[in-house]
Amino acid sequence: MVRAILLCAALSAAQAKLPNLVFNLIDDWGWADVGFHKPDGTNESVTPNMDALVAAGIQLDNFYVHKYCSPSRSSYQSGRFPVHVNVMNLDMDVANPADPVSGFAGVPRNMTGIAEKLKSAGYATHMVGKWDAGMATPDHTPKGRGYDSSLIYFHHANDYWTSIDGTACPTGASGKKTIAVTDLWATDGPAKGLNNSWDCSQANQPASCKYEDEIFVEEVLARIAAHDPTQPFFSVLGAPHCARALAGAPGLPGQVCLD
Repeated sequence: MVRAILLCAALSAAQAKLPNLVFNLIDDWGWADVGFHKPDGTNESVTPNMDALVAAGIQLDNFYVHKYCSPSRSSYQSGRFPVHVNVMNLDMDVANPADPVSGFAGVPRNMTGIAEKLKSAGYATHMVGKWDAGMATPDHTPKGRGYDSSLIYFHHANDYWTSIDGTACPTGASGKKTIAVTDLWATDGPAKGLNNSWDCSQANQPASCKYEDEIFVEEVLARIAAHDPTQPFFSVLGAPHCARALAGAPGLPGQVCLD
């Protein structure tokens, strides 16, 4: 998966004046969750593509991030340390009405982001996967942050088969009834038609059901394939929680290939 994405990006980069950039951000990825950090003979998780990239590239052994999802993503998107942008891993519906700029979960509205900066330099910008950097207003969405396109979910996590995020919205006149929320968004609105049926699950995987990671990877590859090679390309793939991916991946064998 990783190799396919980076290879496509590299082929386009050869024809562009500025380098193409594909950034993968993976949650809960332990030190020993990759092959190049494991002793020989250890195979409960195998990552041959990542191992090859490290062997041919640069490995940063001392690299530290915040311990939570949203602060890490807010830091990357804004280019600021979490303490200067967001250290609270709050749910997306938390807000302070007295502060219309910084009183929402995620990146404050008055801060610029990496996509805005790259867009101003001529890049095509795309966001795919987990967002978790704000959704209270249009300014907080990927489009509001400078991404030309996006296919994302907003919250900390959602179900890999149904895209339900666990939140229930009130419905009806009384507001006492609730309905589950499908958290899958495509640039300007709900990603209708891209989400699975709510009947899909780990135990029920007909051909019509597609694992969410596959949906996201296909989107990145489609954006790369359709890209104008004369324009530099930037894409973020916000991969879901690594631990939950292992728990929910289809057809888990004795050893799991993470890439």
